[in-house]
Formats: sequence, C-alpha cells, structure tokens
Amino acid sequence: MANDVTSANATAILTVDELYPSGVKLEQFSADNALTMSDDTIAEARMGVDGQMVAGYTPAIKTVNVILEPSSPSMKVFSDIYKASQTNRRVYKLALTLTLPAIGKTFNFVNGVMTQGKFAPDLGKTLQSQTFQISFEKVTESQSALAGGVLRL
Repeated sequence: MANDVTSANATAILTVDELYPSGVKLEQFSADNALTMSDDTIAEARMGVDGQMVAGYTPAIKTVNVILEPSSPSMKVFSDIYKASQTNRRVYKLALTLTLPAIGKTFNFVNGVMTQGKFAPDLGKTLQSQTFQISFEKVTESQSALAGGVLRL
C-alpha cells in the first residue's frame, strides 16, 4: 500500500475566546492551498569581524496562513474577527487545532492573533481566494488516534 499523504481529510478548528469560544470548523479552502505555515526560525547566527561565528537559540512567532474560497462559510468567522478588531481597536486571542489523519498527528497552535487579512476577494475570471494570516506564540504536536483514516487501537 502506498503511503497516504492526503490533506483531504484534514480538519482545522479555530477558537476565538470572545467570539467563538466553542470553536468553528474551517471549511471550503482554496483549491491549491488550504493552510500554509512559515518556516520556523530556530537560531540566529552571525559572523564576527575575526571570522568566528556565534549563534543562539531565538524564539520565533509561528505564522499560519488560512486560504479560503470567497464562498466559504468560514469567511464570516474571519470577517467577524476583522470587524471586531477594527471597531474595538484591539486584537482577539485565537487558537487553532489542525488534525492530519493521514500522518496521525495533531498540531495545536496557541496564543495567536490575526495579523493580516483581505477584506474583499480579488477579482479575476472568478472571485479569487482570500488569505488570512494568524501569528501564534507556540505550537505543540501530538499523535492522533487516527492515522490513514483508520482508528489505531
């Protein structure tokens, strides 16, 4: 059997403490990309004038881009966050749980805020997908009960 790397059965639950405390399942992602993660910076390094390198661990923000079709029912969630932030001139705390049954892993993104978003879709032959960027303080990884869509016992 071939190794399964489908993302078709992945689920993403977004929680916004003050607006959606029970969490909302995100739906109707873009055809080409659903969620993208930035590379994680682990350390910073520099070279001294004497030719010797120094390096050190540096914590870094974990960035996730959520890419949705303009017709997605999840657009309302991001619109609500955007409008609430604009109206109240503040950020709202977000969390994201990403479950990937194909590889049996769950990623929990915590202490996040929406940092960028498109308030309207670009127009082309059709309305284009919209990207919303969320910056998180940290992410944890755990094994899921499901792997390859089959419950592991």
